[in-house]
Amino acid sequence: MLLIGLQTGIGPTWSTSYAVAHDVVLDSTPGDGDTVDEFPGEIVLEFSGIPRDSFNTIAVSDSETSSVLFSGEPTLDGQVVTLEVPEGTDPGPGDYTVGFQITSSDGHATRGKTTFTVSDGAPGSPETDSDGSPGPTGSSGASPSMSTITIGTGLLLLVIAIGTAAAVTMKRRK
Repeated sequence: MLLIGLQTGIGPTWSTSYAVAHDVVLDSTPGDGDTVDEFPGEIVLEFSGIPRDSFNTIAVSDSETSSVLFSGEPTLDGQVVTLEVPEGTDPGPGDYTVGFQITSSDGHATRGKTTFTVSDGAPGSPETDSDGSPGPTGSSGASPSMSTITIGTGLLLLVIAIGTAAAVTMKRRK
């Protein structure tokens, strides 16, 4: 219930101005947690605000080895940032992490990540059942990642609210 109050502004007055400070990823291509057939030609992140045009970077790494495959400064188009994948980059099947740092619309640095998997198309891979047939059509993989994002965002907001309350209390004592 506290999280609902923090997110809607119904909670204590000290929480509302701080809880919505930084921009968050609303959507991505490839989608967070998605499995794709081939390595994408571009990485696209859509944010809740319009990132400032300074000190923005995206890096794609192999999730297993943590080695960075490529990185660069994305192009900005409103709330959408795009990084073209360098020509000839095709590391093949595996799990990948898209790490980013942007300057949020509020001027603060915001870091985060999304993940995706490139399927090998073999039977038993994430997008097929053990018999090689396509997996269930009703499972897009979006729900678990969105619930994870929602829970993570809620917890982050709670930590920010508690930290802000502690700072205000300490300031009042002085």
